[in-house]
Amino acid sequence: MSMKKGILFEAVIALVIVFLAFAIYAMISTSTTAAAVKWTTPTYDQPGYMYASGDILYSFTGNSIYAFDSDGNAAWNLTIPDNWSISSEWLRLKDTGDILVGGFTGNTEVSPTVASSDGVLYVLARPNITVTSAEIATVNNFTQVFAISKDGIILWSVPLESKLILYGSSSLDTVSIHASGGRVYVFHDYQETVIDSSGHVLFTISNVSDPATVDEKGNIYAVEPVSSDPVLEGGAYDYRVPSSIVNAYDSSGKLLWTRDIGEPVIRQYLREDIREQFDSLPLYKYGSLYLPLKDGILAMDTGGNVIWVKRLNESTQLLELMPMDSDGNFYLEHVNSANLSASSLYVLSGDGSAVSEPVPYDEYHSSGYKAGKDGVLYYVASEPSNNSSLDALASLKLTAYDVRNASTLWSYTIPTYKKSTITLDETSVRNIFGPYTSGDILDGSQQRYPYGSLSSRVYGQSDVIVLPSEGRVYLSYADYNYEYPIVVGQSQCVYAMGVAAVNGGREEWQYSTDSPVTAMADGNGNLFYSTMDGTISAAKFDPATGLTISIIAYLFIRFIAVGAVSRARSRLDKNENRNVVLKFISEHPGSTLYEIARGIDMNLGTARYHVLILGINHRITSQKADNKYVRFFLNSNTFSKEEQVLLSFIKREPTRKVLGMLLEKPGRTNVDLSRELNIAESTISKYIKELSSKEIIMKEPMPGGRFAYSIRKEYVERVAMALESLKCAA
Repeated sequence: MSMKKGILFEAVIALVIVFLAFAIYAMISTSTTAAAVKWTTPTYDQPGYMYASGDILYSFTGNSIYAFDSDGNAAWNLTIPDNWSISSEWLRLKDTGDILVGGFTGNTEVSPTVASSDGVLYVLARPNITVTSAEIATVNNFTQVFAISKDGIILWSVPLESKLILYGSSSLDTVSIHASGGRVYVFHDYQETVIDSSGHVLFTISNVSDPATVDEKGNIYAVEPVSSDPVLEGGAYDYRVPSSIVNAYDSSGKLLWTRDIGEPVIRQYLREDIREQFDSLPLYKYGSLYLPLKDGILAMDTGGNVIWVKRLNESTQLLELMPMDSDGNFYLEHVNSANLSASSLYVLSGDGSAVSEPVPYDEYHSSGYKAGKDGVLYYVASEPSNNSSLDALASLKLTAYDVRNASTLWSYTIPTYKKSTITLDETSVRNIFGPYTSGDILDGSQQRYPYGSLSSRVYGQSDVIVLPSEGRVYLSYADYNYEYPIVVGQSQCVYAMGVAAVNGGREEWQYSTDSPVTAMADGNGNLFYSTMDGTISAAKFDPATGLTISIIAYLFIRFIAVGAVSRARSRLDKNENRNVVLKFISEHPGSTLYEIARGIDMNLGTARYHVLILGINHRITSQKADNKYVRFFLNSNTFSKEEQVLLSFIKREPTRKVLGMLLEKPGRTNVDLSRELNIAESTISKYIKELSSKEIIMKEPMPGGRFAYSIRKEYVERVAMALESLKCAA
């Protein structure tokens, strides 16, 4: 009888597994894997740029700004008058070698110049002026800084006398804006203007080559400019480059010191998506100033004293998509002009020492590197199909590459969940190829084949946008084949498009779209994205679907993999590698999987396996207190749950700095912490929210509606001890 019950039980389990397998297959086949699109807006004009600040998403279309809350509700919309332009076309020059007599080369980018602080959006507007000649034109005019409240009301605007340098519809002059500590810093016309939160100009620092750097005390550091070759364009273009002179000013604009480092600082070209973070000279991190040179980097303290100089090869520059990581390491590229594919990368720590040996880098195929963050580059390879049929789309693969260890972390092949076939008309061509490319494609077809063609060829295109975030990577993809020449109402197109979230090479979720993604932004765990058809959406992980996947995984482990686990348990202490993992966790409590693998020089997959076995056998326990990293501890009651949570925050540098500041100076406000730690207020608010949710810190109301934050009494000693133990371990 008991045998029959066992057989019956196994049959039920088998049926459950089959049912759940079909359920997960249904999710995949309907184009959604553990994904939830929280909301989608009605159709607007095609958004060209999105900017997320906290829970608010700002979308820019021409001169119109739309603000949405985290639930997709339209908070407000505002259109700047037509005599101004906020979405400017910029011609970014990589160096003076990009300036050619009779013309210009460089990268064209279209984006607004914006910043936000304490719920206020700051936008720099330029006169709506273009020139029709093929030469450079310099126009004396005014730019305008607008401050827009969280309700969409213009609080104030400040005019700034400016010299606009135009080349057709493009702007060549450099502007920048950022806000912190209750002030707005605007770089324009080789000067830095400082405005308070009420719209009063406090002072202007002249003779500045690039956007200045501001430290925690409000001191300002800038490099003086010198004119470039006046022969270029007959001297019509007042293009200046950094000199060898570095100046420091206090928070009132008074000169503190001047230093001549003896050689010119080199301006660095940065990709558009990271320019907001690193677009300043000098760079600043952890109390030190860093100046790029033609063959390396020079470091100074905030008193103007040279700390170190690191020389590398000639023509060495900061890596344009990842100049620095959160640990203060620098990433530099040496371009081998004789053989671009034989270029190399260098990694330097904040003290100038080499982190690793030079790493090979293929500059020839650098367009495949889509993004970089915290030492990891993300490369996309497109492999055309051997089959030339319309239905055979290219294979797209995303690879994460660890620069410091010169190793591949993972690869992810983007699946084709949903293929669509349409007959092309003017609307669909615009929605797939974009408003500019679509016109060229249709005109080209008409010009080359005015009377049609007896035969057509299959052309393919693909594009992937990568957005690294906290703990995962977001991506959008567009992969399509179409018949050429295009005959409206006759030619066909097959495409697959969508967005996805990938964590460690594993897909967390994906969602198919019917139009290419034009822009993406990350805000508090939400992926905001806009598509060519004019809609804006927000998506994030769906716990319900994730639970279903977890159940399947549990059943598999429980009923299929249990034998393997049992065998591993029987020889638990006999595996040398596993003992090394266990020892590392014992000596470095609160380490992440990546830290363990790197610390013991072990393959990430191997380390993951041993951590799994140790966890199943209750030798270690895990903690994900900060919703960011899974951290591991010995399961020996050495640390209470509260101490594990606290140590998880202490191990994270930003939250450690917040706790350290509150330990030293209790009763600080968001603005105080932002100014003293040189971290954006919106980011500080996120950390405060995390620490408050775990009841590690408390807040007290202050006059004016602000709050002062302090560490709770029961945690003060724990925080002090944890910070001290981390110093000792270092």
